[in-house]
Amino acid sequence: MDLTVLIQTIQTSPLPSHPSTALLDALLTSFDRVDRLKECRIVILADGCGTEGRDGDGDDGPRRAAGPANFKHGDAGSAPGVADAYRLHLDEVQRKIDGRVGPYAPSGDGSVELLRLARRHGSACAVAEAFRLGAVTTRYVVVGQHDNFFVRDVTYLEGLLGYMDRTEGEGWLQCVHFPSTATIRYEEKTLRRYGIDLVPFGREVRGPGGARGRLVPLVFWYGRTSLARTRYYEEVILPRHEMRVGDHLEELWGTAQLGHLTGVRDEFAG
Repeated sequence: MDLTVLIQTIQTSPLPSHPSTALLDALLTSFDRVDRLKECRIVILADGCGTEGRDGDGDDGPRRAAGPANFKHGDAGSAPGVADAYRLHLDEVQRKIDGRVGPYAPSGDGSVELLRLARRHGSACAVAEAFRLGAVTTRYVVVGQHDNFFVRDVTYLEGLLGYMDRTEGEGWLQCVHFPSTATIRYEEKTLRRYGIDLVPFGREVRGPGGARGRLVPLVFWYGRTSLARTRYYEEVILPRHEMRVGDHLEELWGTAQLGHLTGVRDEFAG
């Protein structure tokens, strides 16, 4: 499949549980639930841990003084041993990749690799850096976090890619978020919270073998696992907002998207 899987180990890393790889082990094990996902190129994107070059300015501008660890934004701070534990964690991940240990073993022509960034970027900037470094060369990309598992079987990935191929020239389908707790009863929730009725905008889709599904527009960009056209990231998502170290796409793109849609919701009511 013409697909790259980009796993962010930056949303909450470094983690208090490091150097353990248990969380990443569980994530890669959950990939077995998705048909042919392990036949793709899987890139584990490891951000810097926030302690590099604290004295003076860096490539990403002035650096603040060392403080407490901020795990949500990937900053090891001055907490003793946190950065060292994170580096040991990455060393162990690389060892498992090299040894094709357990869930780190790809299938077919797939591959698993670790991309270690030299300095801290934060979620959004790290994704942008991965694209800049050429980590994604396929037409499609799955971007996910290391703590967002597949808990149900996904048998429709190939069919979804085929549908996106067929609708490429239509422009409306650029990114599909996999179901999560945030999207349960989503049409009802969106109408109740924001006064936006999404029901008329949903699309019934059919795939090979009679498979059927429904695509529902999202009013917010969630920090969950999603499948997108690579050029959508390159031409729209990443260049749309000025990104600073520590920013999250959910906070940038999601907030702007929701603000715009609630501002024009009368058009939806009509």
